[in-house]
Amino acid sequence: MVGIAVGIVLLPDLTRRLTAGDRIGAQEAYSRASEFSMALTLPSAVALMVIPLPLVSVLFERGATGADDAAAIAVAVASYGLGLPAFVLQKVVQPQYFARGDTRRPFHYAMVAMVVNAAVAVGLAPVIGWMAPAIATTLAGWAMLGLLYWGLRGMGDVVRVDDRYRQRLPRIALAAVVMGVVLWGLAVLLQPALGTDYVRYAALLGLIVLGALSYFGTAHAVGGLPMADLRRAVRR
Repeated sequence: MVGIAVGIVLLPDLTRRLTAGDRIGAQEAYSRASEFSMALTLPSAVALMVIPLPLVSVLFERGATGADDAAAIAVAVASYGLGLPAFVLQKVVQPQYFARGDTRRPFHYAMVAMVVNAAVAVGLAPVIGWMAPAIATTLAGWAMLGLLYWGLRGMGDVVRVDDRYRQRLPRIALAAVVMGVVLWGLAVLLQPALGTDYVRYAALLGLIVLGALSYFGTAHAVGGLPMADLRRAVRR
């Protein structure tokens, strides 16, 4: 949802700026889109990799879905979480091609990614079974992103992120790591509540809210995501 929303906003803005010859403005729009996307995607990816079991068990462990099933689903969720930044960044990078009327190369890259997905899924299935499709999807996502970045060569400085993004990305990543540690500790403390009927829903909600507060608080404190910038980005 984040990637699609950012891509929808970025494409007409980028097209308008490139058509007007505003390369500095185009670089600014691309950098802010990348920054906003990573500010929301990195903590989400960390959460999916750190607390997949509490998420899955509370939401899906009932009826025919037992504890073993929930554990298996959680492993797949963690694998998808590892690929989440790639899936979102694809939607940020693709407008660079579409704004220039180039739809052929992204299509070709998508075909290559599809082949990677199928080859890894089929090739690993006899070895690791049901996990193969999840791993294949994540690898294909990163392969697609790598091809998109490789194809940006020759487009000039307009496709390079600015200094502000390069300075803030490590701080955003640091805040996401801090949030991951907080989530892990809270998941341990709340484990009894997360396994208790009815109470587990409130426990999961509390876990998510406290994790979000730790992330946004840390990101604001270290200068990775000032709240004023976040509000402007959401309004935009």
